[in-house]
Amino acid sequence: MNRNNETLKITTGAMIIAIFAMLLLLNRQTGAFFEEMFIYILPIPMVVYATKYSWKYGLMVFAGMTLFSFIFGSVTTVFYAITGALLGLILGTCFYYKVDMTTTMLLSMGLAALFNVLSTITLASVFGYDLKREIDEMQNMMNQVFTQAKVETTAATSQMLEAGFLRQMMIISMVLMGLVQGFIIYQLSVMILKKLRFTIGAPTSFSSIYPPKWTGFAAIAAYSYGATSFFQAAENSVRQDIGQTLWVVGYVWLLCFGLIAVNLALKKYIVSNKLIAAVLTFMSIFILPQLVMILGMLYISFGFHDKLLQPR
Repeated sequence: MNRNNETLKITTGAMIIAIFAMLLLLNRQTGAFFEEMFIYILPIPMVVYATKYSWKYGLMVFAGMTLFSFIFGSVTTVFYAITGALLGLILGTCFYYKVDMTTTMLLSMGLAALFNVLSTITLASVFGYDLKREIDEMQNMMNQVFTQAKVETTAATSQMLEAGFLRQMMIISMVLMGLVQGFIIYQLSVMILKKLRFTIGAPTSFSSIYPPKWTGFAAIAAYSYGATSFFQAAENSVRQDIGQTLWVVGYVWLLCFGLIAVNLALKKYIVSNKLIAAVLTFMSIFILPQLVMILGMLYISFGFHDKLLQPR
């Protein structure tokens, strides 16, 4: 019986590697036409295998996928393929050991964001991807937009056109894109595992995600300090880079929990329909982002979280 199980693990692993190699070969033969779609699909085979057999056997399959990435993948897709297989291995291991589903989702999003940034750095250092040229093109485009819109030149607008600021915005956009990719990969994995009748846990509510109160004060302090860097002279570029980074980190942190607060408040006081509440929550980012940020501060540090969870 044990021998049959070992044989099944080996043959299943070979089938998973074959599916992975087939996706890479198809991507290569189509001139990377479907590469953006394959980024979401490549981790799935490993997720299924690691969920069934754990990371111990998954490591051997991961080694095979890494080898086939160099054989069937193009030069620029090797990194995407390897990181996709690694993400699948980690996700599958979390499902195998019944890790909390929300924790697993956040881990998937964080790793995808990290891999997305690292892939650009790898492309820039190994494959000759010119970040400076991209930033120059962004500067020219924004200059044209400001000129056509007849925007008055101020210290803030001049700071927005600085190469350092645009570089940070590019990295932040990569992080946000990676977060979305990780979320989609997680959802696809859960959907496929359920179709294959795997037993996985139920996700916990976002309302249970509650950070320490001091992080709210730290975020508002980082945001306030970073905001002053937009009006400083460009003599101290290091200080400006640090300030702008702190501004973004503080803003994003407060905005994320502000969105949770908005969603809970809408469902408690205004609408009971979850879809309508989700749409209104999404719209609040563009309509009243500063109010959302303030609600995030109240949610984290001033007890608004507990008030929203109390019965009406």
